[in-house]
Amino acid sequence: MIPALYLDTHVWETLLEHYVCKPVKAARGGSLALQAAATMSGAKQTAPRILVFGDVLGRLDAFVKRLQSVNEKNGPFDAALCVGQFFPADGSGVEGVEGYFKGEKAIPVPTYFIGDYGDGVNSLLAPARSKALDMGFSMDGIPVCDNLLYLKGSGVLLLKGLRIAYLSGKYIPDVYKNARGAEASGGHFEDDVDALRAIADEKDVTDIFISNEWPRGVTQSASAAEGIDVASTGSDISAELASILKPRYHFSGSEGVFYAREPYVNPDATHVTRFIGLGAVGNENKQKFVHALSPTPASVMSASDLASKPTNTTMSPYIKGAHRSSTAGTAQKRDVGQMDKASADDGQYWRYDTSQGKRQRRNDGGDRVCFEFVKQGSCSRGETCKFKHDLGDGKPIPKGACFDFITKGQCEKGAECRYKHSLEDNGAADEALPPGSCFDFFRKGECGRGSECRFSHSLDDPRPTRTPRPPPDACWFCLSSPNIETHLVASVGDHCYCALAKGPLCPGHVLILPIEHQPSIISLPSDAELELEKYKHAIRECFKKQGKATIFFERYLQLRAGTHAHLQAVPIPLSKASLALSSFISSAKEVGFTFEVIHPGEKDHEARERLKELVGRGVNYFMVELHEGTLLAHPLSQGEKLPMQFGREVLANILGTPERGDWKQCKLDVSEETAMADQFKEQFQEFDPMP
Repeated sequence: MIPALYLDTHVWETLLEHYVCKPVKAARGGSLALQAAATMSGAKQTAPRILVFGDVLGRLDAFVKRLQSVNEKNGPFDAALCVGQFFPADGSGVEGVEGYFKGEKAIPVPTYFIGDYGDGVNSLLAPARSKALDMGFSMDGIPVCDNLLYLKGSGVLLLKGLRIAYLSGKYIPDVYKNARGAEASGGHFEDDVDALRAIADEKDVTDIFISNEWPRGVTQSASAAEGIDVASTGSDISAELASILKPRYHFSGSEGVFYAREPYVNPDATHVTRFIGLGAVGNENKQKFVHALSPTPASVMSASDLASKPTNTTMSPYIKGAHRSSTAGTAQKRDVGQMDKASADDGQYWRYDTSQGKRQRRNDGGDRVCFEFVKQGSCSRGETCKFKHDLGDGKPIPKGACFDFITKGQCEKGAECRYKHSLEDNGAADEALPPGSCFDFFRKGECGRGSECRFSHSLDDPRPTRTPRPPPDACWFCLSSPNIETHLVASVGDHCYCALAKGPLCPGHVLILPIEHQPSIISLPSDAELELEKYKHAIRECFKKQGKATIFFERYLQLRAGTHAHLQAVPIPLSKASLALSSFISSAKEVGFTFEVIHPGEKDHEARERLKELVGRGVNYFMVELHEGTLLAHPLSQGEKLPMQFGREVLANILGTPERGDWKQCKLDVSEETAMADQFKEQFQEFDPMP
């Protein structure tokens, strides 16, 4: 998933000065949501943690140094993915690569790359390509050395529950239809592109798609990518595959700049896609080249979480007419009926070899199963097709059969697989629900959200999800807003960020805020909530080292102009921490209300779930979290008033500085704010959950 960060260009440039330019806390790596609470068959599953790097360009020493640093400080990570050119731009860098390929130098994290072009690539990859012939068909990567795997051609890598679609190489027109030429020059081969077109027909959601080249037209309907010539940037092949694969995340390199596009909707799909372009490793322009994320696999997400749409979501840049067509990189799906027999042989979807031996030559169907026949139940070539429509007994392979089960004899998904594990034609595979339908209602028979559900409980009239109200342009807290004061920002993740409070009550008074415009903390999507908890833990540990306890509080009031959720974190001396409970309770009585006290449960999430049950969605509330985890919550009744500065005033009294109860009386000038923010960042550096 992770979800990713989307900022206007000028905002991102300012943040780069704080993160990329610093040797210890260099480029923000994105989401490190450490404990994704996903449930499959009743078992708790931790979301995989992934690092994605831009063009390595043979700079393996610099790449490994950053990889090891991030993994030691914020790991362990499950894998690293590299997009863009992996090999050196000239012969001077080949020697630096050889040490790793020969096993003389170690790579600390399993790393997958697709940029199989550059100087020395054919000699360096020759042993791996030879090994690939002996392995037979595999989409799991070809081992080059310990912890370095080459994703050759195209396919879907299954990694800790994530479906990662990949396309190696780049578009080179002269070799696009020549298998040997494409391999020798690092170009796409047309069958590899066709394979991903066929894979796109599968019902499973693609979590991540990695391509070396940007998709052409990706900036349409979105903020501009600085330094990018839209007319000449990107590949139509990458754009086409992104539009049909509909990945939740799409990463590319090759352009030398960092660009995080606003999420966009996919036609005929409930989820959104986030595109992120990365700079080159060790680039001199300080462009971000590493991004970290911890996405919960789509296969274990609830329908409502998967369908969550940020307020800055745009239309798809790939819909008809959304971007200018070009002959460069164009590879439209071919109409077999309009091709002669010789060219028709090149149009067949084949990618799977049922034999365990070496891959057959392309002009001999061998034991390959016809992909088109299994997926569609028919084949446009009929009896002339040279690939198998059965497994030797004359009985056709039924439509909807699981390809892994048919070709490999087994399927890792087992009973969770949505395709048939049988050669008996006993009906079609489960049909997908219409877009906009409530998954819980139709699969479980009930929906706990009732009339508040955003999705349809009727198959006759499935309505689309409601589009959230866009954030106001003047929102102080939206990172994409021109009003954001970036000198206050201390740390940025994929879903949340941490910033110094305006008019701070005391040194270290900070806010944790969602990047996207969400009204309250309890309304956050699961990924954002998990990252917020990570920030809370880090802030506690930071102040604990200073002999202080941390009090968190939030005041949520629905405003006509909208509100942006922010959780305030205030450090107080440990000697005064015991006063917090009685001070808040007595102060509430003076104002005229009482708190519901929620004690910490045996599991971290129990108190949070109780809080959600108590205040509900759309209800105004005030909430305090004490240093030991006790929650104090008060849902406001209709028309009930609460002093604007209530939480701050209570803490100001505890600290013995009641005159600082109003933030407007504590305003600082920009230089003072910058100095205080820099002081906190220095203290927070070793605890910051974002690399």
